[in-house]
Amino acid sequence: MRAAFNKELFRAMWDVSPILKEIRTRPQVEGHEASYQRETGEIIQIEYKKQSVEQKSQLEDAQGFAPEEFLQIAADIGEEMGKKMLSDLLTTVGKAATEVGNVVDFKGSGMTFEKFLDMIANVHTEFDDSGRPDLKTFVGSPEACREYTKNVREWTSDPIKSAAIEQVIEQHRKAFFEREASRRMVD
Repeated sequence: MRAAFNKELFRAMWDVSPILKEIRTRPQVEGHEASYQRETGEIIQIEYKKQSVEQKSQLEDAQGFAPEEFLQIAADIGEEMGKKMLSDLLTTVGKAATEVGNVVDFKGSGMTFEKFLDMIANVHTEFDDSGRPDLKTFVGSPEACREYTKNVREWTSDPIKSAAIEQVIEQHRKAFFEREASRRMVD
């Protein structure tokens, strides 16, 4: 039963947002600090923040629970943790994007095609061995996501706008493969 509880907890946690499932992880098994290096060479220390979710119940409360009710407790805990993780992630990414000047301001006018090109030009993009881009997830309110999807469909079906998008992607592809070719491999 414990395995089923844990499985449901983590399922609910990762299901809060698709972006949580896309995060690359590197397990840290020792030490109490970590850092990363920006493309400019600046070393950024990572601040660890403990997150927790508490659920208190008495054994007597659980007696007679149907399995679905028991698993719903796990789902509620997982969802709450996922929301905390997503909030912290968006805050951290927003702060980092602002620090490096990687923000596209729509100035309350919605996403125009030009702002969309600015946005995809500012997003770090990696490619697979066949040269296909690893596309990122757009995060926004439900109405912003609907508008984004509608606009992208419209823009990619327009040959002129589609060519402009492909030009930005090609610039990313060229920079990516140049970066990959110049990396030193360490044994």
